[in-house]
Amino acid sequence: MLFSDMRHCFLMVCLPICAALLLAGCKRDMFDPQAYQQVVDETFPVSNVDPNHTWNLTQSHSVVVKANVDPSVSIRSVRILSGNPFTTKDVEILAEANIQTNELATLFFYAPSHMSLFYAALIDANGSYILKSFNSSETNVSFDSGADYTPSGTLNEPIYQTYTYCYEEDYPKPGDWDFNDLVLRIQKLPAQEPNSVRLRVTLVAVGAKKQLAAAICLIGYTANDVESVAIEEGRTFDGAYSQKRIFIEKADLLLRGRHDEAIINLFEDAHYAMSPRLKTPEEGGTTIRMFYNTSHTPDGTTHAQIAAKTLTYVVKFKTDKGLQNFTLETLDPFALEDFNSGKWEVHCAPHKASQVLQDLGNNETATSNNMVWALKIPYGTFRYPLEGQPLGLYKDGVLTGAYMETDHSYGQWVSNHNTSIDWFLHPTTGVVY
Repeated sequence: MLFSDMRHCFLMVCLPICAALLLAGCKRDMFDPQAYQQVVDETFPVSNVDPNHTWNLTQSHSVVVKANVDPSVSIRSVRILSGNPFTTKDVEILAEANIQTNELATLFFYAPSHMSLFYAALIDANGSYILKSFNSSETNVSFDSGADYTPSGTLNEPIYQTYTYCYEEDYPKPGDWDFNDLVLRIQKLPAQEPNSVRLRVTLVAVGAKKQLAAAICLIGYTANDVESVAIEEGRTFDGAYSQKRIFIEKADLLLRGRHDEAIINLFEDAHYAMSPRLKTPEEGGTTIRMFYNTSHTPDGTTHAQIAAKTLTYVVKFKTDKGLQNFTLETLDPFALEDFNSGKWEVHCAPHKASQVLQDLGNNETATSNNMVWALKIPYGTFRYPLEGQPLGLYKDGVLTGAYMETDHSYGQWVSNHNTSIDWFLHPTTGVVY
């Protein structure tokens, strides 16, 4: 089915349902379950969604590295890398630890599920690398049999692991499934003081028509575990925001969730955070809302291309409670948007049903289906779709969309979570940003 046909189908089915929803807007059960599920089923870009899908693209690993090299070599640290940085660009640092010659270090990390080969890199006092490759099934790496590669060439400086988070603005309604209504990238950087975590957050794109807020829930930590949250750059995403706050009432960097969760406040208004411009008082004085960084042909009126916005958050904890295993998987970044007089949180799986700031009651209809309005993608340079281009369609056995390469497609992955697990590396030319 063509995407335009899907939109038409959605409108024909959804219009009477929306009317019913508005009449029931004051109720906790905001949906007619059967009608709602019909709308979602018919408009979701992939038919036959895998009922066992976890929407997870990463796998956990633990490896013990022994720095048993020549005693004359003064080893200072070890890194787990996603590739060989002397032959490959964009290699990521998946984990690192301090280690000395002949010592052991246990490193815990997450990596994209399709990855089967990693590199352990011993780094000496001069910054020189000694590399040893190992398979994803190996849990011990020893250098006693020699290194795979003691490089002398040019180093492509590795970057710290980065995830991309993509959101649809219409949850719990079907959207256009381009997953560019809000695009964030988050990178975990080395801590510079004890009991702390540094997170580099980049607001990349806003393809929404309405206001979206965003925050990060720290899974496994309460607000009482956190001593402080600060921003290295000395400013916030929307520090001069003077309009009424409707999603995140307080401008504090550290928020306390409904069940004492530790939450980092990112911004109240994504458009304003991207470009802090307001309409004239005669026009209402509200934030100017354009599509930012979702089109290659900006017109200055509806579409614009501007620099991404980046800030570095420092979360200082009261103790070192489990911080050695703090990874990007510890984070639950979520968007906030409004629908039918309610304030909704848009989380990635497995946190889809979470309500950490807003209380919508036990709305099982919106959370019981196995579909998502947000995706966590373990790839720091993921190319999200252009405005209006679905991430991937898979209807009647036909693959189309921004990620449609056979055996490496989004649609096949949604239909069977064990296939096409590297789909995010195979964009369709001309329809991604």
